[in-house]
Amino acid sequence: MLRELGELREDAAGLAAQLARAAYLMAAGLEQQASLRQLLKLHALACSAEGLAQAQEALAEAAAEDPRRPARIARLTSLRAFLMRARALSLEPGAAQELFELPRRPLVRLPGDAGLHGAVPAVRVFRELPATRARERRGEMEAALAAALQPADGARSAVWDAALEAGARPDPAGADLCEKILQGTDALAADLGAWLVERHTGARRGSAERHDLLHLLHAPRCASAFPRGEMLRTVRRWSEMLHLDLTADGAVKADDEDRPLKWPGARALPLDPPWEVGLTFLPEEGPRALGALLGATGVAQLRAGPPSDAPPEDLWLGDPAVQSACSALPEGLLREREFVRRCAKAELSRDDERAIAIAAVFDARLAAARTLAEITAHESGLGARAAAAWREHFTRATGAQLPAGLALCDLDPWSSALADLRGRMLAARTRLFLRERYDEDFWRNPRSVQSLQGMWGRGGRATFAELWAEMGGEPTVEPLLQEFTEACR
Repeated sequence: MLRELGELREDAAGLAAQLARAAYLMAAGLEQQASLRQLLKLHALACSAEGLAQAQEALAEAAAEDPRRPARIARLTSLRAFLMRARALSLEPGAAQELFELPRRPLVRLPGDAGLHGAVPAVRVFRELPATRARERRGEMEAALAAALQPADGARSAVWDAALEAGARPDPAGADLCEKILQGTDALAADLGAWLVERHTGARRGSAERHDLLHLLHAPRCASAFPRGEMLRTVRRWSEMLHLDLTADGAVKADDEDRPLKWPGARALPLDPPWEVGLTFLPEEGPRALGALLGATGVAQLRAGPPSDAPPEDLWLGDPAVQSACSALPEGLLREREFVRRCAKAELSRDDERAIAIAAVFDARLAAARTLAEITAHESGLGARAAAAWREHFTRATGAQLPAGLALCDLDPWSSALADLRGRMLAARTRLFLRERYDEDFWRNPRSVQSLQGMWGRGGRATFAELWAEMGGEPTVEPLLQEFTEACR
C-alpha cells in the first residue's frame, strides 16, 4: 500500500466519489445535487497544480526504484491520471458544466414536433433516433441534433485546451494499433457491413449516413427476439448457470426505472465501493440494450470486488482499459450462439447472428478511427482540422457520413477510445484463455468464476499489461481479429 501523499489521496478519493455520484445521477436521469464548480471547491487539493506535481514526483520516484514495485506504480499512475482530469476541470469549470448539462437542455428542434417550448433535450433524441424506422425521419432528427449541439464547440475546445494544460497526451503506440485494427477488419466492413447496412436501411454503398449505422447497431431485424422485459431475466439465467451473485452480496443496486432524461444503455458506477455500486439501465428492445446491461454487470463486479480495506485507488480509480475489458467480456456473450439460445431464449438465423457480430466490428473500428482523429486534435487543436479528420476516419471505419455539426462531439483528450479498444483486445484474450481452460461453454461453467474473480477482486489495482501477461504472451490484436472473423463467417 502507498504510505505517502495521505492527505492528497484522501482528497482525491473524496472528489472521485462526488464525480461518480454526479455521473450516476446524470445516467439515471435524476436531478444533480451540486454543480461541478461546487464539487471542485470542496476538493481544492486534488484540483491543484501542487497536488498533481506531488503525484508526478512520487510516480517518478517509484519508477526509478530497484526493485520496482508494480502495485505502487499502478496506483500512482491511476492517481496521477485522475488528478490530471481534476486539474483540467478546475481550469475550465464553466465550460465543463455547460457540456455536462448540455444533453438535458431543451435545445433540439425536431421538424413537426413542438416539444417543450419548441425544443426537446438531446438525450431524448439519443434514445429515439436509432430505433426510428423511417429513414427520412431519422435524417431529420440527426440534422436537428447536429444543429443543436454544434454551438457548444467553443466549450469543447476550451475543455480540450484545459486538458492539454493539465498534461493530457496521446499514446504514441496508439496509431499503429488502430491501423492494425482497421486494416484487419477492412474486408468485413466493406463486404458484410455494407451489405447489412443496405439490407437493413436501404442505404446503398456510399450513401449511408450516421443514423443508418445507428439503426443497424441498435435495431437490427432480430431486435424483437430480445424483448425489453426479458433483459434482467436473461442476465439472471446466465448468472444462475455460472453460480455468480450479480448483486455481490447486495452491493450492486440495479435501477431499471424509465425516466424522461434517463440515458439509453447501462452504466455501473461506484457510489461507496465495495459496499454500494449503482447500476442504472434503460430497458429497451434489441441485442444492443442487452449487451449494454451485460457489460455493466461486469463493471459492477469490478467495482464491488476489492476488499473493504483496499487502498482508495483500487476502489475508485484504475486502468480504464481494464474497466473496458470487464464490460466487453460479458457483452461478447451475445456472439455465443448457445448463450443466446439458452439465456435469451432466442433462435436466430445466421444473418441475424452476423448482424450482431458486425456491430462489434463497427464498435472496434470506430474506437480506432476516433483515436486517430484525437491524435490529430492533439497536434492541431480541437478545430476544423480535427473535425475534418474525424469525419474522414468515421467514413473509413463505417462507410457512413458523419454530420459536420457532430464532428467534435465525440473527441476526448483523455484517449478513452484507445482504452476502449485495448479493453476489447483484453476481453478477447480472456475469452480465449477461458475457452482453453474451461472449454467452449466457459460462460456457464461455475469453475470459470474463480478466474474471473482474479480480475474483479483487485478492482483498480490490476493493469492491462499485467492481466495480459498473467495469461501469457504480449498484447496483440490477433485474438480480437480472429473472433471477428469467426463470428462474421
